[in-house]
Amino acid sequence: MSAASVTLSLANGHNMPVLGFGTWLVDKDVVGQAVIDAAKAGYRHFDCAERYQNQREVGVAFNALWSEGFKREDFFITSKLWCTRHDKAEESIRQTLKNLQIEYLDLYLIHFPEAFPAGTEEEVMAVNCMIAKETGENPYAPVTIEDTWTQMETLVEKKFTRSVGVSNFATSELKDILSYAKIRPAANQVELHPYNASPALVDFCAKENIAVTGYTSLANPFFLNEIDPDNPQRPPVKLDALMQNEKVTAVAKAHNKSAAQILLRWGIQRGYAVLIKTLKPDRLKENMAVFDFELSASEMQSLLSLNCDYKIVNPPWRVWPEEA
Repeated sequence: MSAASVTLSLANGHNMPVLGFGTWLVDKDVVGQAVIDAAKAGYRHFDCAERYQNQREVGVAFNALWSEGFKREDFFITSKLWCTRHDKAEESIRQTLKNLQIEYLDLYLIHFPEAFPAGTEEEVMAVNCMIAKETGENPYAPVTIEDTWTQMETLVEKKFTRSVGVSNFATSELKDILSYAKIRPAANQVELHPYNASPALVDFCAKENIAVTGYTSLANPFFLNEIDPDNPQRPPVKLDALMQNEKVTAVAKAHNKSAAQILLRWGIQRGYAVLIKTLKPDRLKENMAVFDFELSASEMQSLLSLNCDYKIVNPPWRVWPEEA
């Protein structure tokens, strides 16, 4: 069973492979070869974004793959609309398609619910939000999610993308979109791992037939206990590196699998797609070997019991609803 053959059915009938290769934080000088290696290893789901600032290099890699005989229609390619572009969805997707050297996306997501004023960098936005707490001023751009979603729907109608969805949206924000959407969001991409399991959000998406993609699936230990004194949303905590947690390693030992394979399998068995990122060819193959075993109900629950609602991706400008 290959990484491409196991898929999730989106509400509009399209299929998304449950195992995807992510390009977040992959440097421009290596991302192209990483994409080529992943494709040759069997990956067909690739996750990109304007904000990652490496789509031109990913596009060169895609073009090289097409030249070698790989077929675009066999790939599932996702990209995202960045926060400064909520009022320019069509302009943004046109540039994304140009950079990726493809004619359409399979899935286009609103990266975060927040809209930034044009040209505002994340670091500046974080400072503006801190100042706003003192002044009471609104630091965000006057673009509503409803306005942005209407633009996203037009992108489907114009065939720039087959599906549209969201990323980093909480349940209440999804309910808001569902109240006015003519085209329902096909997917919600969010941070998911045992330390941030989000069971209520995952259950809501399943009920509403919104596919879920989990990122940061292995809870990268580089970020896990990072302390940011300027970000009250990231309090200091002490968590074991997830792949070294005794509950994770116990399950891995029982199945003669790596901790990474266990965490990826846990996500897949919860019913969502998972993203991986590695520059090592042996890890690419290892991370694909997650379809020849199954976790028991007790093992699934053991990993779920690690949940402590700890978000690694928790920028100071993100306004999480209370239920998140």
